[in-house]
Amino acid sequence: MISRSPKLSFFRLCKVAAVAAVIGAALPNPVQAASIGSRPANPDPNNPRTQSIFIYNLDRGGSKTDQIVISNGSNEQTDIEVYPVDGVVTVTGDFTCRQQVEPKKDAGNWVKMSKNEVSLAPGASTKVDFTVNVPDKADVGEHNACLVVQRKTDPDTAKQTGGIQLQTRQAIRMAITIPGDIHRDISIDKFTATGTNGQQSYDIAIKNSGNVSADVDVRLKVRDMIGNVVYENGGEYAAIADEVRQFRYESKLESFWGGKYKAELSISYNKKAGEWGVSKNSGDLTIKSAEPIELFFWPTPAVWGVIAGGLLILVLVIWRLIAAAKRRKPRLRRR
Repeated sequence: MISRSPKLSFFRLCKVAAVAAVIGAALPNPVQAASIGSRPANPDPNNPRTQSIFIYNLDRGGSKTDQIVISNGSNEQTDIEVYPVDGVVTVTGDFTCRQQVEPKKDAGNWVKMSKNEVSLAPGASTKVDFTVNVPDKADVGEHNACLVVQRKTDPDTAKQTGGIQLQTRQAIRMAITIPGDIHRDISIDKFTATGTNGQQSYDIAIKNSGNVSADVDVRLKVRDMIGNVVYENGGEYAAIADEVRQFRYESKLESFWGGKYKAELSISYNKKAGEWGVSKNSGDLTIKSAEPIELFFWPTPAVWGVIAGGLLILVLVIWRLIAAAKRRKPRLRRR
């Protein structure tokens, strides 16, 4: 689902129109957009998620120096800007980033770049140092920032186009956890199923009441009257700390004769707070289920035609039986 909030959206048209790439909240690959690429320079070999997300556990007052790799995949010399902003959540619970012009109130303000601009030849890449300085009074739990990479705007080109210039932006999420009373508690905040024979929708919301993010495995199953699974959907979703994540599934189940169906929803996530991903071992997981929802489908219009045809055939059969019986009666009298 797409947020339409102009304040939180990563897409905004102003004097420079910005088009954002997907934040690396759920992708294991480096971010690439319009020939500009970026990735963490020093991923943890024991945590694949660090290939696309900066993940740190830092004490209050602590600091961390790291690097971001910026690459130019175009065929021309390119000036590229890099800067930190706060990470935020849209109204549907998706992770995104604030605009450069917006004040930094959280972890985006903790990041200091060694430089804010690089000029790269075609096919070249470079590393840019940065330092994270955690305030002494930072709240326990997770704080999110983004490192944004974009082509530097050309003032001359902007003047020629009346101040409007298309610009490509992309970002890498940075998740900083301050140790202390770390906890996560994921619940199913909403589960509804509506629709008719041939078109159904399932609205789901999961709430993270904890202070660190959690990867949540969501599973939706729809069963027919005899218990067979006729529709299944789901996946792993990042539930940001103290936020609600909303999404919708749609199906096109059609039953000729209609009948009752049952929609079932379950979620699972790692019991241990601070772990990324969802374990394959059920013993490591917290599993929760919603109350199943019954769906009733009316028969398709074709059924009524079948019933009408069947009734017509039945009437014809009865009529012929009656007619045959009447023809036999005179013969019986003559005998």
